Amino acid sequence: MNGEGLVHEMPRAGGTVTGCCLTVPAELPTLDCFTRDPGRVTCTVRTVAELTVDQDDGESPFGWRD
Repeated sequence: MNGEGLVHEMPRAGGTVTGCCLTVPAELPTLDCFTRDPGRVTCTVRTVAELTVDQDDGESPFGWRD
């Protein structure tokens, strides 16, 4: 690699998006590379939304409480 692109984690078997930034490989810049070794990944973008289990204190979408 010439130092201009990032190294992304290859999609898992049967998957369609990279493991590091959840992007379809065809949508990434052509200078970027791919690896299966997590230690060589330089992409640090993560677009996974992580919500807490009970973010609304038990309130339903209609405003009711348990």
